[in-house]
Amino acid sequence: MPDTTAEQTSFTAIVGVGNIGSTLARLFVASGEPVLLASTDGVHAKALAEELGPPARAESVDYAIAQADTVVLALWLDAMREAIPPRARLFEGKVVVDPSNPVAFDATGQVSRTLPDEQSAGSVVAALLPDDIHYVKAFGSIGAVDLAGAAHRQPRPAVLFYASDDDLAMTTAERLIRAAGFEPLRAGGFADAGRIEGPSGDLNQFGLNGQLLDLDQARAALA
Repeated sequence: MPDTTAEQTSFTAIVGVGNIGSTLARLFVASGEPVLLASTDGVHAKALAEELGPPARAESVDYAIAQADTVVLALWLDAMREAIPPRARLFEGKVVVDPSNPVAFDATGQVSRTLPDEQSAGSVVAALLPDDIHYVKAFGSIGAVDLAGAAHRQPRPAVLFYASDDDLAMTTAERLIRAAGFEPLRAGGFADAGRIEGPSGDLNQFGLNGQLLDLDQARAALA
């Protein structure tokens, strides 16, 4: 049974608890961020919520989206194409964080791009969502292993780039990036989302030859 206190708290929903989603859940919970975890089968979200404990809770995908102020879509791009359209109205007015990348891996682990060079994953995702959402591309510029391992790096935090034109989305992204243990830096607006997407974005970890940048280095790369 859903917890009726959900309406009294600002929640971040994480839809998808694979490598990126589960890593973000752990980082957010460690910083005290209330999260609603959702997976299509429900089983993986429940197991992760039980592992993490409060302030994490497992809910259905629809309920998590409806109750959250911010929704992190930690899904593969093809999965988003299936998951978003039947739930489009649930996203109305929400901050939507999109970490998607147009990538696929073959049996040997080689990565390839799944969209034309001129098209970003962000443009595909945004086209599936209502016009009144607050969209930000974030949390997909480095891999899950480095997302976990570089959090709260000292003495100089690692940077996570984000891209958005929306004030509320930018404020939310910066708060969550800091909660995850990184320094936020805006790479540009929606039109610049491709710069932080793998495998070909120049500000994605692929394009940076695996480097994790501090703020000075990231500003230089951005320029």
